[in-house]
Amino acid sequence: MDATQSPRAGSSSTLQRGKACLNCRRRKMKCDGMRPVCGPCSRANRPDDCEYTDGQNRSRTQMLEDTIAQLETRIHELEHPNSAPTSVMLHDPHSNFYQTQQSPIAGRGELSSPLMLSSTEFSHGSHSSVSSSPPVGTAVPATLSSTSVAWIASDEPPAHVVQELFDAFFECAPALHFFLHHVRFRHSLSLPGGNAGRPIPALINAVYLWGLVMINNNDFHHHEPILASRVASQLGSAISTTSSHQILQVIQAKILLVNYLFRIGHFPAALHEAHSASSLAVACGLHKVRTAQPIPAFTSYIDRIDLTLQEPRDQIEEGERINAFWAVFLMDRCLAVVFGPPLVISDMDAPGMQIDTPWPLEMETYERGQIYPNLRTSGTVRSFFSGMNNGWPWENHNPLTQLSKAAALFERAARLAATWRPEIQNIGSFYADFVAVDQRIDEFKVQLTPFDRVSSQNVPLVHLAYCLSNGATIQLHATFSSQNTGSRAKCLSAAIAMVRANHAAHVQEYTFTNPILGSLWAACGRVIINEIVARRCTVAEPTTSPEQRDGELRNALEQIQSVMAVPALRCRLMSYYLGRLQQESTGI
Repeated sequence: MDATQSPRAGSSSTLQRGKACLNCRRRKMKCDGMRPVCGPCSRANRPDDCEYTDGQNRSRTQMLEDTIAQLETRIHELEHPNSAPTSVMLHDPHSNFYQTQQSPIAGRGELSSPLMLSSTEFSHGSHSSVSSSPPVGTAVPATLSSTSVAWIASDEPPAHVVQELFDAFFECAPALHFFLHHVRFRHSLSLPGGNAGRPIPALINAVYLWGLVMINNNDFHHHEPILASRVASQLGSAISTTSSHQILQVIQAKILLVNYLFRIGHFPAALHEAHSASSLAVACGLHKVRTAQPIPAFTSYIDRIDLTLQEPRDQIEEGERINAFWAVFLMDRCLAVVFGPPLVISDMDAPGMQIDTPWPLEMETYERGQIYPNLRTSGTVRSFFSGMNNGWPWENHNPLTQLSKAAALFERAARLAATWRPEIQNIGSFYADFVAVDQRIDEFKVQLTPFDRVSSQNVPLVHLAYCLSNGATIQLHATFSSQNTGSRAKCLSAAIAMVRANHAAHVQEYTFTNPILGSLWAACGRVIINEIVARRCTVAEPTTSPEQRDGELRNALEQIQSVMAVPALRCRLMSYYLGRLQQESTGI
């Protein structure tokens, strides 16, 4: 037997006092000392390894509890400044820790590559760019702010804390691309631990994490790295079965973690989780929901391992799968433009690779049972590019559908523009594709729902669709805008449309701003800067000052930088793009 292992309970040896794992001690259960997971914890399906002190080193939980005790002492001192000082003093958290963890892009003037950020640790340095002014966001619930912070070290927070975290999370759940049925998800949380219907711990902690973020109180920022680390660790061992709902929960947890990683500037880790979620979705056949073209059988000496999910129990469960696929599709398409190819969800001609899943709908539509049971779709994205509609009759006015289509156009325009070379061989074919994509983008923009006809919860989704579609125009025409007046005019028109969309959607009031908007707004700002410079190079009336000639453009540029400023305080990716834009606009 390995020297690190202890015998199971029931053997002749008796576990010495103080040798039980911390969880068994806390629950006053008889522990067998088995490592890495003891018998009682194994039977309770605990996701983490047991922690032992062994009388030597302190465990992670004990160190967290010490930190929490110190924080509580410090909070008491701040709330009661006239009381006698205690003997416990906190170290300066900004000394060595920030020197080793601070990002090179925390200051917006330093424009090092964002990929230089650490992707292996969740640290308080991730908040170093936050100013001392209170950020805009959800008000701190009185009961949570007065609650002892010790709940962070427990397996499950108190019921009232859970409720407050959930309320804060679900205010921004659509913008975070939460695709699971809200009511069913809340109900499943009430199930006891170990019940197969209870959500996986990684998803529960991801929701707690974002609830904490949305509460937006600096006193609780200390807890975010702990929860984020738990989510990442639990995702590593989350898929122990092929349960359909468990796989969807893994994908959901990864999407939430990706958004958080972009927020704190851990870009390589964010890309890793995003690619993992997309790969899992394709492997499970989420791109083939309701396909009219099943994968044909072919002769092979290799047995294919089929990970396709079982048939859904009802339309709500099917709707979760449809929306799950388009959530990862959106992420995959946007990241392929911002960070470069390749795509994970490729939509190739190869057997089994074409996207056939119908466009997503709001969960209420699935609840009402209004989706046609016999509808089968094929080549969903390709049909859209060609101007055909072979899906739901009401999909054109659905916010989720509009957002997914906008992401498809955004990536398609960027990919086509990247193929241009002056010495291109088949220039006729390129221009035919160019005109077709340009026309499809223009047609799509006209179909976007006006903001005054969109529910407040869906405004961020439609706004992102507006920005992505105008970003598609900019991407497509950017290469030619310096020589072609038509392309230059199209880029400027798209940039101004993006500025107006920001105003109409009241983006300054957002509690969560999608990090992808940083790249789109930066592109918008660059178009405006280039237009200001171009106008200065043209012959103008001698009595006309630069301010008179391009006052409207300067105002638009200021608006873009203004809407970026608030989310840049809380999001490293936004901070990076704002810093670049501020540097490029200096001196114009």
